[in-house]
Amino acid sequence: MRGPNLGMLPRQVRRPPQDAVRTTTRQCAVRYAAYGWPVTTGTTTPTRDPERAQALWSMLPNASVYTVCGEAFDLVEADAPAGRAALVRLERLGVQVGPVLWEPALDRIGFLVCLGTLGPVTSLLEAGYELRVLDAGDLAELPGPPGGRVRWLREPAPVGTPALPPAHIVLGGIAGCRVAPRHG
Repeated sequence: MRGPNLGMLPRQVRRPPQDAVRTTTRQCAVRYAAYGWPVTTGTTTPTRDPERAQALWSMLPNASVYTVCGEAFDLVEADAPAGRAALVRLERLGVQVGPVLWEPALDRIGFLVCLGTLGPVTSLLEAGYELRVLDAGDLAELPGPPGGRVRWLREPAPVGTPALPPAHIVLGGIAGCRVAPRHG
């Protein structure tokens, strides 16, 4: 007899097909290097060379992939509620937001933005927005295989260099989503 679960057993798990290919950290690092992003394990010299990334992550297959901000892009991080609201708002307006990261453990969302466009951030920081800016040599972890510590909310384009928005577009989206505190 079938109940409301439509025939699925309570503990039945759907598994990917046997021939599904699992992405490796090495493949992720090579892909990011091919974009021209400087990748590192956090302790190694950053490289933008896909062959060098291939060799490095072949030797250190479990190493996380980090990038050096301020060289190919800057990163604006917001708390998840503001970041998600800004992402939805910008996409509804038809804005190409570029790659967007999510770090579940910290519940932070990071927008990759065009290099050198962070000018308006200071005024938003002074206005009490919970933003973090990574630029000029700061390391940011990039997503590895699915289910890792950092994940893509919006992945970079599969081919070519991903288009990145200027920071003022992302910052405007975040500022436009700020909810005023309720007073008793």
